[in-house]
Amino acid sequence: MPDNLIYFVETQAEKQRVLLCRWIERFHERGRKVQVVVDSSQAAQYIDHLLWTFSEESFIPHRIAGAGGGEADSDPVVITVGESRLEGFDVLVCDGSVQLEFMSRFPEVVHFVLTDDSEKKQESRLMWQSAREEGFHLRHVSKAEGLRGPPAQ
Repeated sequence: MPDNLIYFVETQAEKQRVLLCRWIERFHERGRKVQVVVDSSQAAQYIDHLLWTFSEESFIPHRIAGAGGGEADSDPVVITVGESRLEGFDVLVCDGSVQLEFMSRFPEVVHFVLTDDSEKKQESRLMWQSAREEGFHLRHVSKAEGLRGPPAQ
């Protein structure tokens, strides 16, 4: 039975990526290593740009993983295109589609529920049901709660 926690964070599509940056920032402040999975190199470039510009108060060292991937890295945040597991990372933040099997490799996972996209919202519901059946620990995070980032532990 997995001992993993998945945060199902509600947001609107247009706010997802800024919220994604806030969650990464909070995990980084706690000394956690974060892998961000995206669906395309264009999405990776966009997230890379956002992590440089979304907040004037903070800087989050990060990079986009090369094609090799797989090795431990000194950067606390690494963006990967697709499900390429990097050693030493304990938080997964999903910008794109990620399978439960891949999520099971991380103690904490952030999945965004797009409340204004009925198809994506339904996909999130099905993922919740599957994750619950597989024994994952699940936490629903409302839009208002999601702005604060992960709860203190």
